[in-house]
Amino acid sequence: MAKLIFSPEWLDELKSRLNIVDVISRYVPLKRVSRDYVGVCPFHNEKTPSFMINEAGQYYHCFGCKASGDMIKFVEKYENIGFYEAVQILADMANMPLPSIDNNVAEEIQQKKKERQQILAVLKATAQYYYKNLYSAHPNAEQARKYLDKRQISKESIVRFGIGCSLDFESLISYLRSLGFSTSLMVKAGVVSNADGRYYDSYGKRLMFPLIDTNGDVIGFSGRLLEDKDLAKYKNTTQTPVFNKSEVVFAINLLKKQRDKERQAQHSWNGFDNIIIVEGQIDVISMHQHGFNNTVACLGTAITPQHVRKLKQFSDNIILMLDGDFAGQKAALRSIDTLRAGGVNIKVVTIPDGHDPDEFLKLYGTEKMKELLATGEEGMDYKFRVLATRYNLNSNYERTKFIHEALLVLKALTNESEQDVYLKVIQKYTGVAIEVLRADLQNLSLNTQKPFYERDDEEEKEQRPPKPTDAYTLADEYLLASIIFQKPYINTKDYLTLHFEQPLQPVYDYVLNTIKSNKEVTLSGLYSRVDVDNSNDEIRATANFAFTPDDVPELTYQSCLLKNQEKFVKSEKSKCENALDNTTDVELQKSLMQKIMEYTKQIVEINKQMQNLSQEYVRLTDDKTKNKNDTHEEE
Repeated sequence: MAKLIFSPEWLDELKSRLNIVDVISRYVPLKRVSRDYVGVCPFHNEKTPSFMINEAGQYYHCFGCKASGDMIKFVEKYENIGFYEAVQILADMANMPLPSIDNNVAEEIQQKKKERQQILAVLKATAQYYYKNLYSAHPNAEQARKYLDKRQISKESIVRFGIGCSLDFESLISYLRSLGFSTSLMVKAGVVSNADGRYYDSYGKRLMFPLIDTNGDVIGFSGRLLEDKDLAKYKNTTQTPVFNKSEVVFAINLLKKQRDKERQAQHSWNGFDNIIIVEGQIDVISMHQHGFNNTVACLGTAITPQHVRKLKQFSDNIILMLDGDFAGQKAALRSIDTLRAGGVNIKVVTIPDGHDPDEFLKLYGTEKMKELLATGEEGMDYKFRVLATRYNLNSNYERTKFIHEALLVLKALTNESEQDVYLKVIQKYTGVAIEVLRADLQNLSLNTQKPFYERDDEEEKEQRPPKPTDAYTLADEYLLASIIFQKPYINTKDYLTLHFEQPLQPVYDYVLNTIKSNKEVTLSGLYSRVDVDNSNDEIRATANFAFTPDDVPELTYQSCLLKNQEKFVKSEKSKCENALDNTTDVELQKSLMQKIMEYTKQIVEINKQMQNLSQEYVRLTDDKTKNKNDTHEEE
């Protein structure tokens, strides 16, 4: 497999010299809870820590987004790099030299680097072409210039941000071909698309904003529609080997230039006082034109942990200034959680009358914008104020709903002293005693309830139909996951009685080989030997298995053992039946008939055992529920 560049033994040695807790704590603040460590997941937006690191098993798992893996996988995903680069980082941490690798693998790595450079070359040439187009006599160029004039974008800003335009759907392809670039490379770069064999400029007839990283490389584009058509106003580059929307920050290259300039002048640099995040490219450009050169935008309104990591290298203080409409409010509320989880100080500025930054500057000017920025609210204060505007707090019923929603927001804070501070804020809004609010907070669960600004996302997730999985596959995944995660109810003597075929055979092979070597089965060991991410759905589901709450998991495990056995017996019976249909040998027919009868008896016996287990399961769960209820009544 492509990922198995290094021998499993060398990878095991690398991971034995490091501790996954030490590795992950370099990226994510962790807190010890019992035998495990927990933190806020860096791979999705959450408030309640659901990211768990199992030190004994040397693996991580998020109960929110289901991300799971070993330390190599974590570095890969966090840094958004390849397997080889992630191993390089860990080898440096462990002071371990990298072993020599197969020439074919080395060539593959070199080929990927070459492809990246070629894609960047295509994007650079495209940006230069679009920029030159803006000053042509073409009608679409004239339309683009009129739009920029209307938005009061200066010539200096056009140069500073490399703004250009696409004139049509064909000329870019001819230009790039004249430079020697292949059509397939243009498609990989995302600047050319293919529809039914016809290639065309992905951004035909749009005003173009190049997206540039901190290295000064053009990695993609955002194009604004100039014609009044029933199409998306803005179109961004799709995912490419060099472009990932979730981590692109518009104008971050200008932040770096400013930082380097100040470092050179001051010989030391402690970061910008703050960074202002606005919603769109025009807003960024307008802010820069008025002297607010510390302004950037993320693509779309969703701020991701990757965005925060990139911005944190320039400042620990963020001013969030999204549009004042309801959509902007919800985006701000979601972003506050992500920014706080990333360890930055967050203030939110509300633009009055539903204006965006560009409109506000045109109406009121630079000085008023400075005054507005000084009114920023701390993130949590903003949350409670926005929430309070949704309810009539003079109504007992509405006030009760507000308290419930406010406590949902507060429950996400893991620091008890911080919770106490904001309990006083809720008390100020409602007049309810702190002791009562604290008692309600302790009884609240975020497992089944989410704050209002997250509910749309949760509903969308619930509406996505899960991939159907047959009972046998689910049972097999449960068995192997129980073994890999070393659940207390597993019995090692059961390992050799199990039967697996593709697609889960590689996982079972790892289990058997590890036991024969007198070593411990772990998720980390599986990742060293199986390319989980590029494997089939069943292997990925096993490695990321989500164990649901279960009062008697040992019975669930026994039931899955029986399902595994039943599947095997049915398979053997089916083979005999097929063989019987295809033979005229009388003696062989008798032998096959005898085997079919034996397999039938086994299936009947397995079904009886499963039925008994089911009845036992119901009895035990009922007893436990009754005991819980009796305890509550006594209390």
